[in-house]
Parts: sequence; C-alpha cells; structure tokens
Amino acid sequence: MSDRVVPRVRLATARDAPVLAGLRYEFRTALEPDVAPEAGFHERCAAWMDARLPLGEVWRCWLAEDGAAAPLGMVWVQFLEKLPNPVHEPEVHAYLTSFYVRPAARNQGVGSALLEAALAACGAREVDSVFLWPTPLSRVLYLRHGFTERAGVLERRFRSRPAADPPAV
Repeated sequence: MSDRVVPRVRLATARDAPVLAGLRYEFRTALEPDVAPEAGFHERCAAWMDARLPLGEVWRCWLAEDGAAAPLGMVWVQFLEKLPNPVHEPEVHAYLTSFYVRPAARNQGVGSALLEAALAACGAREVDSVFLWPTPLSRVLYLRHGFTERAGVLERRFRSRPAADPPAV
C-alpha cells in the first residue's frame, strides 16, 4: 500500500492569498528565524498576493491540496520579459520561487505535481529558460525534472543578511 498523496494542483486565485501567505511564512521561517511579527507579515503578504494573482501575466502561483482541500504546498513563477531579439530565441524567462511543500506531504509526489504544473505553464508561455535558487534538499527534485547547473552565473547582493546570533548554550 502506498502512502503517496494524490494532490489536487490548481492555479491559485486572490481568494487563496491568506492561505498562501501562511505557507510563505512557514517556508521562510523554517529556513531562518522570523524578524517580523507573524500577524503583520500575514497581512502584508496576503495583500501583496491579492494584488498580483488576478493579473496572471507576471506572477502565477499553483496550490496543491489534499482531498479535503487542505493546503499541501505551493510554487510561484514570475515571468520576466527580455528585450526584443532579432534572432530565434524566446523573449521571456521564468523565475521559479517560494516552492514549498509542508513536511508531512514531502516525498509523496506533491512537489513533482507542483513543479510539473509550473513547468507546463512555462512551456505554454514559450519561455527561454527557468531559473531558481534551490535549497540543498530541493536540488534532487529539480535535477530529476531536467534542470542543470550552469557555471558563469554572477550575482551581486546589495544588502547582506544580518549574521545569526550564536545559539545559546
């Protein structure tokens, strides 16, 4: 008998913004301690999502749910226009971000289902490339779905992250 969850993956709408903001909070605070009050973050994040989801041209999000419509995870894609090009090359990139599956739903096909939905939309939009910054745990999933690591990508951060306080002993 399999423990795999068969998720329902759907395009998120503005009505989903509060749930998506909660998932975003879970995702980011699992990686680093929060610095903003949770309630204030939820309100600010949900408002941001509510303003962008109805437009669908730049930002899209997919939500995975179980049979009872409980949220299992999400993935966001931002479509980035390239300058017009005189050669045969697509003029849109896609940035895949905020890909999160709740711990209890991991390794059950939920992440693959979300990623496949996002990549299908990228294919339909005829993007040139999809890029992302993986976590160490997610790297295997991306490689399994055809992503490759490319040398030569440069990055310049304008603001460094504050150093974490050492753990209390």
